[in-house]
Amino acid sequence: MFPASNAGPQAALRDLLRAVPRRYRAPPLPESLEAAVAAGSEATLAFAIEAARVAEERGVPAPAALGDAFTAALAALIRRAMTPDGGDPVFQAQVLQSRDAQVRDWVQIESVAAADARTVRAAVDAFAHPGKLRDRPEGARRDALSSLHALAAGGEWRALAAGAESLLATLGDDESRLESGLHDLAVHPALRRRIRAQAMSALEPVRRYRALRARRVPPAGSEVALDQGRAAAREGAQAEHAAAEALRQVTAFLNDLEGGSARGSYRVLRTLLTPRELSGGGDRSKEEWDVAIVRSADDGPGDVVLLAEVKAAPAAVTSDMPRLLRGLARLAQADAGAAFTFASVDGAVRLRGSSLRALDPPGRSLPEPVIYLCSAPTESRPTLLGAAAKAVLLSEPASLVFACALADGAAPPHAGLRPVWDALPHETRLRATLNQYDTARRARDAMLYTGDLRAAVELIRRAQF
Repeated sequence: MFPASNAGPQAALRDLLRAVPRRYRAPPLPESLEAAVAAGSEATLAFAIEAARVAEERGVPAPAALGDAFTAALAALIRRAMTPDGGDPVFQAQVLQSRDAQVRDWVQIESVAAADARTVRAAVDAFAHPGKLRDRPEGARRDALSSLHALAAGGEWRALAAGAESLLATLGDDESRLESGLHDLAVHPALRRRIRAQAMSALEPVRRYRALRARRVPPAGSEVALDQGRAAAREGAQAEHAAAEALRQVTAFLNDLEGGSARGSYRVLRTLLTPRELSGGGDRSKEEWDVAIVRSADDGPGDVVLLAEVKAAPAAVTSDMPRLLRGLARLAQADAGAAFTFASVDGAVRLRGSSLRALDPPGRSLPEPVIYLCSAPTESRPTLLGAAAKAVLLSEPASLVFACALADGAAPPHAGLRPVWDALPHETRLRATLNQYDTARRARDAMLYTGDLRAAVELIRRAQF
């Protein structure tokens, strides 16, 4: 429910939100298993997963035919993903990793690459930072140390180790501190791992793995990755700007309705941060709220009237929804009689706990005062099986065993994928996948096209004023 105070504008806002069309709604699932099978493997998987969720919720076993259809559809998905041309290069890389020990070793070393690089550079900075070298007299020693710093900055790990060992051989008895630093660097495990990783990068399986990954995920720090990051940031900023502008139109409408001495009490705030006393404490709850409408009071704390989360693409809501629900549940634990200070881009604001409690999610759905806003066009063909759920199914151990057999030229039976189906209703790691269609449906029901919200406001204002 909306906060009870000032029922006129609150009721108008509720009616406004209900009037906005929901163009991003999830497509319906097929009406029967037979229809799902006829629609293809992804439709079959989505239908079977949702049927398994409903059966688990009701405490009854899923029909046996669903399991057979699920494993057959998952087998088809894996075969398609393993197709050399037009398949899934990220999954193919994952399969190669499971088959090749050299790739596994390289991936393990690379998982700590960023931390190792920072450690090595910090060790070099301890004796060769440019600020420290200013106090050294010009000459060969200072040049050598400056060279080591440049090698560390450039990630030239083998050359860095060789340079440290070479410089060690030239030190005199009065340079014990430098000797200790150089020796520790030369034998440091982080530097040894970086050197080994560089050597392993030349191995054929590792090169193939990296090439597969690069077809979908550009290397970190590469120009392609940086360009993609900048483009995503621009899209996100544009979507948030459009959402804030739309909500400013909503606040103008509400302020016109309120009128009188309280005129202008509704306002838009961007990037609200949950205060520490209401934060999730490590449960990955959402703690940053993109845009909000609050009603301020002259003599005390204000009320949250509307929270809007902004997405540049409609598909992003499915993975975001669980975090959003956890964050709202945290806010709803607020003491109704207390007030809480939220920082925001537009300044701090004190909000009453009673209005936060009104944000409590009804089950797995969003409360009415919480919406998603998106500026992207409607998808021409929304998917029934989300990309994240698909990736989880492909990553299951039985799926990888099936794919490895395909890579070896075998023709494994789809019954070998039964462990995935059996684990689906029970395993925590598969919970989000089990709920994937239900989550997408609920999230998309709460998603508005930003332009539709603006149009609805303008239409109502023309009718009323």
